Order: sequence, then structure tokens, then C-alpha cells
Amino acid sequence: MYTYEWDPETGGYILNNAPLALSKEPRPVYYQELDILGLDQFWKYEKCDFFPYMWAEANNYIYRGRLVAKTKGGSVYKKPELIMVEDPEPEGEPLRFVDIPAMVEKNREIMESLAQETIKKIYNYFMEYRKKVDVFYVAFSGGKDSVVTLDLVSRALPHNDFKVLFGDTGMEFPDTYITVDKVEEWCSSESIEFLRAKSELSPEDTWNKFGPPAQTMRWCCSVHKSTPQILLLRQMTNNPNFRGLAFTGVRGDESASRSEYDDISLGEKVKGQYSCHPILEWNTAELFLYIYEHDLILNEAYKKGNSRAGCLVCPLAAGKNMFFKEVSYSSTYPSTTMFNKIILDTTEKELSSDDAVKEFMDIGGWKARRSGKELNFAKRVFEDKIVNGVLQVETRQTRTDWREWFKTVGRLSFISDKQVSIEYAKKNYIVSVAYDGDKTLFTVDVSSNTQDDILFGSALKTAIKKATFCIGCRVCEANCPNGCISFDNGSVSISDQCVRCRKCHDIQYGCLVANSLRLPKEEKKMGAIDRYGNFGVEYKWLISYFKKKDEYWDEAALGKNMIKSLKSFLSDSLITEKGKFSSFGDIVDQIGIETATAWGLIASNLAYTSEFNWWIKHIAFDTDYTPESINALLTDVPSENSRSHIVSAYKNMFISISPLSQEIGFGLCDYEEKGGKRFLKSVRRTAWIDPDPKVILYALYLFAEKCGGYYSFTLSRLLNHDVDSDGVSPTQIFGLDRDTMTRILNGLASNYPELISVSFAIDLDNIYLKDDKTSADVLALF
Repeated sequence: MYTYEWDPETGGYILNNAPLALSKEPRPVYYQELDILGLDQFWKYEKCDFFPYMWAEANNYIYRGRLVAKTKGGSVYKKPELIMVEDPEPEGEPLRFVDIPAMVEKNREIMESLAQETIKKIYNYFMEYRKKVDVFYVAFSGGKDSVVTLDLVSRALPHNDFKVLFGDTGMEFPDTYITVDKVEEWCSSESIEFLRAKSELSPEDTWNKFGPPAQTMRWCCSVHKSTPQILLLRQMTNNPNFRGLAFTGVRGDESASRSEYDDISLGEKVKGQYSCHPILEWNTAELFLYIYEHDLILNEAYKKGNSRAGCLVCPLAAGKNMFFKEVSYSSTYPSTTMFNKIILDTTEKELSSDDAVKEFMDIGGWKARRSGKELNFAKRVFEDKIVNGVLQVETRQTRTDWREWFKTVGRLSFISDKQVSIEYAKKNYIVSVAYDGDKTLFTVDVSSNTQDDILFGSALKTAIKKATFCIGCRVCEANCPNGCISFDNGSVSISDQCVRCRKCHDIQYGCLVANSLRLPKEEKKMGAIDRYGNFGVEYKWLISYFKKKDEYWDEAALGKNMIKSLKSFLSDSLITEKGKFSSFGDIVDQIGIETATAWGLIASNLAYTSEFNWWIKHIAFDTDYTPESINALLTDVPSENSRSHIVSAYKNMFISISPLSQEIGFGLCDYEEKGGKRFLKSVRRTAWIDPDPKVILYALYLFAEKCGGYYSFTLSRLLNHDVDSDGVSPTQIFGLDRDTMTRILNGLASNYPELISVSFAIDLDNIYLKDDKTSADVLALF
């Protein structure tokens, strides 16, 4: 909330009333962190952790207002590189502690004002929602944010009006459990009820059945945190549809997505529950001041260099933090090595030496896993297809009873052991069941291809997925607002009172295990993925080409391979046709090659070419990828040399072509340039913030044409990127969410009724393209 300036006198900082434009998230540095980094070889200091010695802003270490050292890199087994900047004390004198009491005193007035403002906010929300919710609780994690939140809530509310709920994942830092025990003891002394929620499944079991969690597959949070908490609160309130309000320690400075949170929201973390974020605008400068001023419990994990006290092995952890964790806990806490072992035991990669193992763990390629393809135990046990209007779903295993899951689809009437009638949307669908050894085949006629047929088929497939993959993680039970789902030793039971709201279907890919283990269908070959060599395409080449068109080749000052890459790119983007400047090229030229609109059209075409199609389908939005992690994802490219060339080509194109990378969001690069060469640190895909609606219409027509004339479809289908098809949805190309697409589609239908119409009502989200029009007709709009 406030900015700060360093205070050489105390060794700390002083807050001021200027609004904070960009938080650097300062944190205290204790002797343990200095030891782990090896700074005891350079500096003298007492091995005492009563007070910190200095502060860290990201990788910069600040001593009494001066930058004295930096770190660079770091991974599981590789210590961060030390960069010494300045001696902290003259002539090697011992370091001085930060004078915490004096720092607190200098900031007392502004901190008291901030605390009182937050306490008032908590109390006002409590008064506003006390008749709307059944239980108030502090969502406690054992980290600094939740410690401060708990103290503020305890000062704002009567102690019998809220509870403290710790979601024990079984994967926390050992120091976190010590902190939790201390806080539970304090709560007992303050007459505050302290609750612990924990899954019946052990982390070791789930890691082996789901596969290790990944950046885009964080099943662990649902299974081990939110689900046990919801089930415990239901039991405590004796109300399956209870409404709770959680006071969280969420802060906007922690991530870009969290910065967009409101102070209070419904369903942000757990569906159907309110979340209140009283310290949303606080930064760590204020947090640590509050902790020191009120002598709150500080998780010892922070003293060991960890900027966050999360799970022991987290796919979101930075390499440097993975190193701190490994040094601090691997020798004394078996779970650390257990999770590392599961990562190694379940990967499909051949790791034939200790060096190969260390390289794999250091790169962290497992974090970027997007399917079961990277797991050695994932098998293709579920397949579906439509043949002559008949939906066929085959499963090669059934872990739970499909008859129970079918209750969530519609009203059942069993005709025989091998036929069941399901009433859905006032229509009866006859599902036939055939058994052949371990195979079960479900078939149903959906040949009328109505909206109801499509939705029924989707619901049926989800129910069969659940029967196929369910291990009793109970996430579906937590999602059910009416308490109609229960588990007993892994067996599912669904009440006949099920109202078929299908909230239990509202899970990624229908089932978290199914999503984690799913194997993508065989991708059609579209040509070599490394067709742009190792240098890709430079923006300046394209600018020069557009100035001279086909005459450019007569005097192109490029090498042979560069010309080959440029020609491939021009052909792939349809700017040229049979080597000549095309009508599409004329449109791009008319719009302007430097505009986002032009690059939106180009990107729509590139989505159907090998290199860009791979990028769109494998690189998630809002996730940082290092060159090593991209390399690790290129599992279908056997040659290490080819993989490095592909990564280099992406790097050069995204750094060079700013309209594509920055405005369209294909790849924002963090890089440095040395000696005329570009060195990529990381790259991130982002959504196109202000897309040209006509570009989206063009992409929709391409999607329909590539799908074989699929001119009528739903927005839900466009947003479901797991469906195997030759067409690529514009939502997947440009990262557009439902709200953005709804707005764009309504505008297109209003402005271009001759090309598109839409119907958004209740659960219907139909999109109709005119089947007598083509993508070329859309281009005529430009």
C-alpha cells in the first residue's frame, strides 16, 4: 500500500504516504540464508537469528540502504551464483543486526493507521455478511500473510464468532507444522476454535495415481486443500449447502492474477463460498513491520531463504527457492526426497545417469507437464468417437460404478443389464452397454445432432470418465451443493435425490485424474516443426519484403538458410502463394504489417502450421517458460540439436516481432543482449487484450472450414481446448475468456448479420456461421 525508503540508521526502512506504484516485496534476511548462500566465506556475522541482518528485494541483498550482493539462477541441486557488489562493513567488520525495535518505532504511526483501517474493514464486512453466511473462518496456511490476517481478525471480531481453519496438505514445510502447532496453542488460550482439515488420501498415494502436479495441473490444491476444508465445514455446520466466508491472506502484490481480486468475492477460491481479502493491498514491507511490532509467530522457513512457505515440492516454486528447500529439509525430512523420487519414478524420460537425473530436476521440465504423455504409467483407457450419428465411448477400466455416475446425467430407467434409458431435456436416450473382457463399450444414438444431443453426449462422456478414473479424491463430493455424493472406501454413492445440477461435472476434463493422465490423440503431421531453422524470422526482413514484394529476392542481403526460413514463414502465413505475393498479402499490406490487426490475421493462419500450432497447443497462458522447460516439452523431437534450434527460432521471432509477441501476446520475452546475441531468460504467453472483432470472425471461419464445414457450434465448444479437431479455436489462439468472447460475438452478430448470428440464453450459447460464406468473405471486410 505504501512505498518505503531505506533507513541506514536502523538498517531497516521507513514507510511514507506516497502510494506504492510497484512493490519490490522486501523480506528480512537472517544468518541461516547467508550461510546457505555461502556468504559466511566473505562476511563476518554472529550466528543468531533474533534479528535479521539485511533485506532482500528479489535477488538483490540490501544492507543499510546499500546493494551489497546479488544472486543469479539456482535450481534444485545448483546453488545460486553469488555476485558480490560492495563490502557491507569497512575492513571486514562484523555485520550489524537490523535495529528492529527502532524501525518499528519510526513506523508506528503509519502502521497503526493501516492496521485500524483494516480492522474496521474486517468488522464492517462481518456485520454486512453475518446474516448471509453460516460460518466465518480464517483460512490459515502457516505463512506470514495468514499470521497477520489472523491477528487482525482476532482484533476485529469476538473470538467466538469465527474459527481458524488449517488445510493440511501433508506436504507443508516442517517449519510450517511447528508454526501451526504454536498458533493452535495460542488460539486455545484465546478461546478461538482451531480446525485442521486433511484428505483421507496420502500425498504419496495421490502423486503416484495422478502423477506429479504441474503448473497447469495443480490438482493438489483441490484434492489436499480446498476439498477437505469444505467437507469438514459441512460436517461441522451439519449443512451440505452451507455458506461460509473465509478471511484469507491473499495479497495483490503476490501475482498478476491476484492483483485483480476484489476485497470480497464469491467463489474465487471455493465455489459457493465467500472470500474476504483484508490485506489485499498490503505489501511485505508492511507485513513484516506488523509481525515485528506485535511479536507474532514467524515461520522459520523464511529465515532459511524461502520467500514463501508453501508445499515442499511445488510446481510454481522458482529454482532458487527449490535450492533453499532442498538444503534446508532434504536431509532431515523424508517427504522431500520422496516427492523427488516420485517425479523421477513416473517420468517417461530415460534418465540413465546421475548427471541426467540432476539435469532433469534442475531444468524442472516436470513442472510444465500438460498431459499424461510425460508419465510412464499413463495408458489410453478412455476413447470416444461418433460413427454414423452414434456416440461410442470405450473404457478399458472401471474404478467406480458407472450406474452411480449416470444418475448425474438424467433420470434412469434400466431396460436390462445391458440397456439403460436416460431422460435428458425431456428426451429419452437409450444407452447400450457391451462387455468384452476388461473393455466396456457404451453406445447411444445422437444422430439428430441437436443442441440437446451435444450437451447430453458431453455429460454422458463425463460420467463415464468419472467411472473410469475416479480414485475417491472427493472433489466431486465437495462440488455437490446438495450433499448427494458420498464415498466409502473409494466407492461412490449418489443419492436418488440428485437434482442433476452437474456441479460435479464442472471439473477440468470432467475428472482431475482423467485430466492429469489423459493422452492426446495422435496429432496429424503438418511438416517439420523446425522449419524456421535456429533464427526464425526477423521483423526487419518482413518490413523490407513488404516494401518491394516479389522484387525483394533479387537483392535480399540474407544467407541461404535465412531466405529459406523467411519463404517458409511467408508461405505458412499465406502472405505468399506458390512463391508469389498473394491476395491475403495485399490485405495485410493495406492494413499495415506493423499493426496488431494484421498480425491477428497472420496468427490465425499460422495456427495451422507446424511450429505455431505446437506453440499454441503446448504453451499455457500466463506461465513463465525457460528455454530449458520449452526444450523439455518438445518430446516428439528426438534431436537435442533440433530442439535447441526450435527454441532459438521462437526466441528470435518473439523478440523481433513485437506486434505478435507484445500486442497479440504470443510470447513476451525476458531476455538480455550481449555481443549482438540474444539470451532468453523466460517467455510468457498472454491474452490479446483488445482483439479486433473482425480478426476473431476470420479465425472462426477458419475453424469451421478446418473442421470440415462445422458452421454451427457452441461457445462452450470453443472454450473446450481438450476436444480433438483439425480446427483451432480463436480462444486458444488468443487466450480469450467467455466474457470477452460473448461481448465480441454479440457485436459481430449485430454488425455482420450476413456472416454470423448468435443465441445466448440460459445454458444455450449457440454460434451460427453462414454456410454459404467463407473466410475469404470475412477478409473482404478489411
